[in-house]
Amino acid sequence: MKLYRQRRQQGIADGITGIAPIYKVSLEGEVDLIGTGFWITEKGHLITAWHVIADNIGDDDVDRGPIYAIQTYADRTVVPSVSRKSCQHPLYDLALSETLGPGGHDADPTWTFSMTLTEPTVGDFVGTYSFLSFDQDFDGEKYEGISTDHFHGTLGIPDLGLTYELRFAARINRGEVLEVFPEGRDRVMMPFPCFRSDIPIYGANSGGPVFNRAGQVCGVNCTSYEGQDITFHMPLKGILELWARDIELIPEDPNPRNRSVIEMGLTDRICFYPRLSKFVIPFWVCSSACPMVALSHCMDTVEHNHQALERSRYQL
Repeated sequence: MKLYRQRRQQGIADGITGIAPIYKVSLEGEVDLIGTGFWITEKGHLITAWHVIADNIGDDDVDRGPIYAIQTYADRTVVPSVSRKSCQHPLYDLALSETLGPGGHDADPTWTFSMTLTEPTVGDFVGTYSFLSFDQDFDGEKYEGISTDHFHGTLGIPDLGLTYELRFAARINRGEVLEVFPEGRDRVMMPFPCFRSDIPIYGANSGGPVFNRAGQVCGVNCTSYEGQDITFHMPLKGILELWARDIELIPEDPNPRNRSVIEMGLTDRICFYPRLSKFVIPFWVCSSACPMVALSHCMDTVEHNHQALERSRYQL
């Protein structure tokens, strides 16, 4: 898969084009909305929570399918992209899923948000833009959210002779960071770094992006306690060790091989702000074609320049 350098965008004009509802379809044509993801490349690479798609992974590490992520265009046209293979993080509840659109749409670029490794701190206001049930009840929200779009349509899978009804909604919710767990909250449920907020999270919000005030993705929705303002999110640094298959960096490295998110970020195939070259990060690049290789990059100290940021449509 050929990846070209992304232009240094600080946000996209219409936030819904950067997120995707994830759903499964049974062989009987029953649909289950299971989560949210967000695109990180222009070629359909999607970040979500691992538990969203875990039940769909076979013993051979291949998606059993059919599982889909919807790509939404600015005119509200929607196109289902099939999930072909997913990479699981060894610690975080995170996954990178490779998706492919149907013929005629497989070359359409997916839209991406600017992301940051700068983590939120206690007292910061953050928000999420995620998908949920068409008929979700919103009583008792501490900070009232905004439902931006509702979708209802009939789709089909010609190869399986299936048609099915799909309904979902998109909603913005916000809240305050209440606790940060840099070493993990516990040893079983969340043994990875995470932070807690009072953002109300609903079914299928898992895997959705968490935004800071500048409109940058700074985390990923993980889990919540229904009926309570207790929600946990993962910092974005967890995605760096995920990898995608057969990536060609055009024009400087056209050899297809497995590449990590950090490698694609350092070469501007994935958009971070500040650039990854502003961070000091020891990391591992995983490839099925070669042994695990230890890499370390020494970089400059992070310097914020929020005046240079353009506000995206998403505002907290």
